[in-house]
Amino acid sequence: MELVGHRGCSDHGPENTTRAVTTAARRLPAVEVDLRRCGSGELVAAHDARVDGFTDGTGRVADLDLQALQRLGVDGTEEPIATFAEVVDAVPADVTLQLELKEPGLWTDARAVLDERGRSTVRLSSFSAPALAETARSDWGPDRGLLFGSDPDANLDLANALDCANVHPHARQCLDTGVVERAHDAGFGVYAWGLEDAAGERSNGPATVRALADRGVDGVTTDTWDLPRP
Repeated sequence: MELVGHRGCSDHGPENTTRAVTTAARRLPAVEVDLRRCGSGELVAAHDARVDGFTDGTGRVADLDLQALQRLGVDGTEEPIATFAEVVDAVPADVTLQLELKEPGLWTDARAVLDERGRSTVRLSSFSAPALAETARSDWGPDRGLLFGSDPDANLDLANALDCANVHPHARQCLDTGVVERAHDAGFGVYAWGLEDAAGERSNGPATVRALADRGVDGVTTDTWDLPRP
């Protein structure tokens, strides 16, 4: 089972920054980052719609221009919010870059950045069906996967309609329901999220990783690389 550095393994560095993804990429085969568009049009690596929760600033990412965003420190550090181009440059080509599209309208510009760098080791994910549908209409697109946290049967049907290669159910669903087996039977890869939520106590992390591997999960995002390799 593949361990994927969630937001660049945010336990070890400020989330979604070049520092975080660089260090995670030295230790894991895949790194996950979140993409949004900022007020001046560039794609930036940010999970939250507002900067209040992860920087020393305030406001919506979509309303702030890149210069304003890059003056903010992430997670109490001086590390700035990264552009998508900076993230791609920070992750070696032999490490899979898992991109979560936080909103529709990102793929054309994201693809241009990837094409400029000849980058193909990419996996897409999103909770947004419209965002995934945009990648399906492209003449080239990496494997895409639908993120979901409830209603596995309906979401497997939606993933099939979107011609997804993967699904991304919550880790708790992988442990408590038959979603992994049903997804594999339908031909999907299964990449779970929410490992830390499913584990509860951090000390339960290794056991939860083993349980997910025993269920046949293909990969899981994690905030730390200090976990057993199943």
